[in-house]
Amino acid sequence: MNYSITKCIDREEWSNFISSSPQNNIFCKLDFVEAFEQNYETYFVKKNELILLGVLIVNDAFLYQGVLFSEYFESLSTHKKCKIRLDSIEFLLKELELIYKTISLGIHPTIDDLRSFQWHNYHNKNGLQPNLKLHYTGALKIEKNEDFNQILSNVRTSRRQEYRRCLNNGFTVQESTDLDLLNSLHTKTFKRQKINRPPNEVLLVTKVAKESISKGFGKLLVCKDKQGIPASANLFLFDDSTAYYLIGANDPDYRKDGVGAYILLEQIRNFMAQGIRYIDFVGINSPLRGDFKTSFNAKPLPYYSFTLR
Repeated sequence: MNYSITKCIDREEWSNFISSSPQNNIFCKLDFVEAFEQNYETYFVKKNELILLGVLIVNDAFLYQGVLFSEYFESLSTHKKCKIRLDSIEFLLKELELIYKTISLGIHPTIDDLRSFQWHNYHNKNGLQPNLKLHYTGALKIEKNEDFNQILSNVRTSRRQEYRRCLNNGFTVQESTDLDLLNSLHTKTFKRQKINRPPNEVLLVTKVAKESISKGFGKLLVCKDKQGIPASANLFLFDDSTAYYLIGANDPDYRKDGVGAYILLEQIRNFMAQGIRYIDFVGINSPLRGDFKTSFNAKPLPYYSFTLR
């Protein structure tokens, strides 16, 4: 097949590759990976000198951290694209198993032909067997909406009512860099649920939040009541086309006021003005959280994680 695998050690080369890939996403950018304190390596699979795909390897893959195809595939006919994708993934997985033995990959929703992942070691029952796990996120396309009022008209009635009630009751939303406030509200959110915050959640509201804001790929909004008391905070990450709902945190005393819906809709309004085309709600994999996120007219979108252990 004339395929080869080479480690990518040039940050700029990796950055340029993922920016042109159909699977381009913020979680594969090295600024995020390093802020999330992940040990990582990046590889390219090539046919001769042509890059077919790249892969981000971490110990435990976060959302979409895995395979990214090159833009080369966009010029191919369907039958040729299918064949080369299957062959290149087959080659990649065999090579990664030799290097690492165990593998954890996140698969972007745009990769919908998973046969090479399913078929790994198909003829080698003594080898490590693959595991594909189904997940869902919520996706909202906003580029074709004429204005924010159209977005508002499509959300669940109760969300629209919460938004307008917050406006009428004097709540305001402003962009902020107050990470102590975000962390405090996040702590209160988990305390209300009687759940200990996992270390990765703490990392998201501290170091990842700090790095994303300082490096220009994160936006923190804070909602306050008319006395100026913080009621809610919301952190999105974003790239050129997509904004990702990473953290939502509320003071339990204000939950009935609908501040969570209000601040989220304000994020969407701001990203529309920024020219962002899609909102990714980053997971709708539990009943209450899934219902809240889809109530903003987000479309359920399947994606998978792949492990080999």
